[in-house]
Amino acid sequence: VRFCPRRKQASAVSCRVAFLFWMRQGAGLVACSMLASTMAFGVRAPGRLMLRRRVTTSVLPTPLASGSNFAERDLAIYGELRREAEAIEHSALLGPAVKAQILESPDLVTVISEVISARLARATSGIMLPRDKLKEACVRALKHDDRLGADIVAIMQRDPAAISYLQTVFFFKGFHAVQAQRVAANFWKKGSMSSKHVALAIQNRVSELWAVDVHPAAHLGGGLLMDHATGVVVGETANIGHNCTILHSVTLGGTGKERGDRHPKIGNNVVLGAGATVLGNIKIGDGATVGSQAVVTKEVPPGMTVVGLNKLLDPNISPTRRESVKKREETWQYEVSGYAI
Repeated sequence: VRFCPRRKQASAVSCRVAFLFWMRQGAGLVACSMLASTMAFGVRAPGRLMLRRRVTTSVLPTPLASGSNFAERDLAIYGELRREAEAIEHSALLGPAVKAQILESPDLVTVISEVISARLARATSGIMLPRDKLKEACVRALKHDDRLGADIVAIMQRDPAAISYLQTVFFFKGFHAVQAQRVAANFWKKGSMSSKHVALAIQNRVSELWAVDVHPAAHLGGGLLMDHATGVVVGETANIGHNCTILHSVTLGGTGKERGDRHPKIGNNVVLGAGATVLGNIKIGDGATVGSQAVVTKEVPPGMTVVGLNKLLDPNISPTRRESVKKREETWQYEVSGYAI
């Protein structure tokens, strides 16, 4: 796939081979690995590969649950990860990577740092972003960050395509892009010219690898599911709350008319549908949903759903919602007919 100039045909062949692995008992993660490589070229798997065979896993705490001990949660995740890795360590195709990056790592942070640094490092040159230094930077940035485990739990709870913790950590490029951004953000916060340019180098590499462009100054809350991730763009002053879901091709951008604080502020438990565009320094309230392909330039009240061009779905479905949007009647359009709750 990597060297074939006819990428669509090559990707189709890769997907068919992955399908054969998927149908073999115990070979599902090899299929996931092949699909991850194929999707790096912006080609999605055909529908027949969207079979679900979820692996039974223990129930872990809700991401960022009040009073939860994230160290215990991350230890539980690491234990599950090791058990899954041990089940496939003899695989000719995945065994060496599983041993080197999981079974030889003492904790979850080291595992993630191994995985992220291996992908970010430039194979053709050890000059820019060398792997050993990247791994050290990942460990420093993620070691005490409770969002790391929360992101993994969020994926397992909210993504029906997630069949194992191993798949999440090894093959979900949205997860990889989010953790790499956290590492870049750690450099950006240091404030020096050198640190900021390291952050920008990581941002550039993430964009090159996974087609995800998130500025290192943006803030990403914990429990984030960035599903598929291709084409996601998040601007410098954007802020994303906890337990949000972001689908592919989402843009959190500026209007092009402002400087300074110019990007959206996304509340907690928000869903941003595929292709949604949110522009300007506006707030999307807690629990809101932005529909696929929506264009939003006005603030969205908590719990509301917005579709199309600044269209809120029926504000009259409850007295509470009607009251919350009453003052916006002159500036919003509503789609009332045909909407059932």
